[in-house]
Amino acid sequence: MSIKKSDLSVGFTEENVEQTTEERRLFQKQHIQKIKSIAGHVGLLIALMFYTAIGGLVFRHIELPAELARLEVLRANLRAERYSFVNAVSNNTDVSNLRTLVSIKLRAYEEAVQKAAQGGLLVSFVTDTIDQENRDTTDLQPIVTERWSVFQAVFFASTVLTTIGYGNVVPSTNLGRMFCILFAFVGIPLTLIVIADWGKLFARGVVKIALTLKSKLPLHFSFPCVPTNLAGRRSLGAFTAIVLLFLYLACGAGMFMLWEDDWNFFDGFYFCFVTMTTIGFGDLVPSKY
Repeated sequence: MSIKKSDLSVGFTEENVEQTTEERRLFQKQHIQKIKSIAGHVGLLIALMFYTAIGGLVFRHIELPAELARLEVLRANLRAERYSFVNAVSNNTDVSNLRTLVSIKLRAYEEAVQKAAQGGLLVSFVTDTIDQENRDTTDLQPIVTERWSVFQAVFFASTVLTTIGYGNVVPSTNLGRMFCILFAFVGIPLTLIVIADWGKLFARGVVKIALTLKSKLPLHFSFPCVPTNLAGRRSLGAFTAIVLLFLYLACGAGMFMLWEDDWNFFDGFYFCFVTMTTIGFGDLVPSKY
């Protein structure tokens, strides 16, 4: 009798061990699946970020030398027009035509200043030393430009991938434009994949939160403002989505008010809306990167 009892206890022990082992395997399998799922979502996002950063650095490498050369030409033209204006006025001996001469030379200098300003050249880069003897050999301070800095190049790459395209910074070289086509050809589908993937993840999270909150409410509890028919619930859902969208834009507008000194709330809200809808006029662009 004692032998039968010991055999039964051994059998139950073996069944418990097998059941525990199976539960552990199932738990580990589910845990590994969750890790793989999270790694897949995060991996896509990191791949897009890495692709954007590499693209921005390539754009900077291609476009920055051309930008500096263009600004150097503008500075040389501006200095030449300035010297010509000052030289014509100071060396003129005929007082009768001084007004006409000043008007002609000043107009040429103003056109050079306008071109330099439109091209992004600061007038402070033009030296005050304009003597004829050393105006070609004077040591000028190097040109520094915010265009195609590291942050702005990466920012430009992100506007290409999101199809926003503000237009404040564009490639000017043929090599840069060719690379932009190839970069967008691969990057835009990758961006859409990441947006769709994280959109599904966000939707699942919202549904899970809603179900959790619903399970914690009393069984027969109901909000009086929620319609009972299907059409009313859909209308209420659309209205709620619009309200949340405007709140999201308002939060972005408030943040831009803190970052940008010369932006008001409406400027920030307008920029967020134009950016979110990928309209991208480019009339308002953050100046602090």
